[in-house]
Amino acid sequence: MAVASGRAFAATWRNEQGEVVGTTFGGTMCLFPIKPWRLRFSGDGFEGVIRCRECPGCLEFDRRRMADRLNSKYSKIPDRAAGPKIANPGGTGTASADRPPSLFVVRIWAPLEEHATIAHKLHRRRGLELEPGMWRLGASSFGLIARSRTSLPDALRRLGLRHRIEPLRLSRGRRAWRVLTAGLTVAREIYGEQRNRWYARGLPPAERQKWEVQKIGQYKSYSRARSPRAWTGRKLVLVPPEVWQLRRVDRRSLRGLLNRQSDPEGVARVMRLVADAISGARSRFDVSAAPKARLTRDEVVKWYADSARRKEARTALPGSDSSNTPTSEVGGYVSCEHNQGELMPLELSRARRKEWLAAKDARDKRESQAIIERMRQKSKGRE
Repeated sequence: MAVASGRAFAATWRNEQGEVVGTTFGGTMCLFPIKPWRLRFSGDGFEGVIRCRECPGCLEFDRRRMADRLNSKYSKIPDRAAGPKIANPGGTGTASADRPPSLFVVRIWAPLEEHATIAHKLHRRRGLELEPGMWRLGASSFGLIARSRTSLPDALRRLGLRHRIEPLRLSRGRRAWRVLTAGLTVAREIYGEQRNRWYARGLPPAERQKWEVQKIGQYKSYSRARSPRAWTGRKLVLVPPEVWQLRRVDRRSLRGLLNRQSDPEGVARVMRLVADAISGARSRFDVSAAPKARLTRDEVVKWYADSARRKEARTALPGSDSSNTPTSEVGGYVSCEHNQGELMPLELSRARRKEWLAAKDARDKRESQAIIERMRQKSKGRE
């Protein structure tokens, strides 16, 4: 049973010869690029396909960009929960600095139509120490950022709101913001066209690059499962992961299934099912940990020469000696002639073809004569 290596689950950079020169994370790769056979973007010696902004890869890309912006704004706040140890005033040793972290994520469950109203009311209470902004976590909940949790639980219980408060470990960098940005992986259809997935003030602007959209003059076939997603000036291409070879019907089913998930937990469950299915199908891919070395020119020439000799031996005529006794000159028994595939000699096939054509001509002549004779008999009867 073949076992796929880690390279099979990563996007790969390949050169013109198809050799792998590098790997990268494939989770942000667009699954359904827009008209990749016709449209491309280019700039600074780089060329790529237009992403759809709806597939799991595009939504994960947007989520990471938002996490980067949040981390850029709040990374300067000290994470006191991960701070150094301080002297223990009651003893001779040291004690951990059991202080609360600097920021908290407050998740509040409420209907989608009430998210903005509830968030506005809570932000008007200065004692709650909430950061400006709101992030939807699906259709049933949204998240806020708080600097303190002292008065939050009591205020939310008085309002009858189901909630959960989690600390933010800023020392984890971008990963710390996954709990707040998970709502960006939910499909746009769940939120609606005229409803933003998040509101925030004071965030650093997202990184922008200038690209030019160009149209491809000559049509070239493109496979969304196997064709490259990006091209560089160094003649390298970015190829999707080897195991992410979903059929077209499977991609459509996945898209419909994700569009029906109304919260980040549902999206995570679907992606786990997809990951399990891909892992279960890894035996279909003959991927080894170390790629095989390329054949030399002499080895290639020898392989073609051996193949030609084998083909010539298959089509050679049997000798005049019909003896079935194996000899060193013959090399084995002379077997009977077969009438299927490449076991039939070429001359025998031609002879049988001639016999079949002769029999067909004779049969056609007999049928023609019979038809003429019947017509004569009918003409005599009319007279």
